[in-house]
Amino acid sequence: MNTKQKKMINSFTKFNNMLLNDLQNPDFAIGYFEEILKEYHKDKDLACFLHCLKPLIEAQGNISEFARKIGISRAYLYKIFKNKVKPELETLEKIFNGLGFELCISVKKAA
Repeated sequence: MNTKQKKMINSFTKFNNMLLNDLQNPDFAIGYFEEILKEYHKDKDLACFLHCLKPLIEAQGNISEFARKIGISRAYLYKIFKNKVKPELETLEKIFNGLGFELCISVKKAA
């Protein structure tokens, strides 16, 4: 690994640690969650949205404990984050509830 790669990894690690620290603040976590929802609404990139949920979980502690708490396997949760599986609506609801958010769906009038 060259010096440039080491600096990039170090910068990412610092950013990730800062993000995890900030996400421990409930107001910051809500804002972060709202932003990733807005981005998903714009670009419909489910893989990116699911990947962005991972820091919210990590900020609360251990992913294995979170998976146990919401009743799904740790391996399945990691597969979701790595875009190897697409979670069912019920699984997303469990994840959102575990994070302290509620999944609400509204009906949009047809044009």
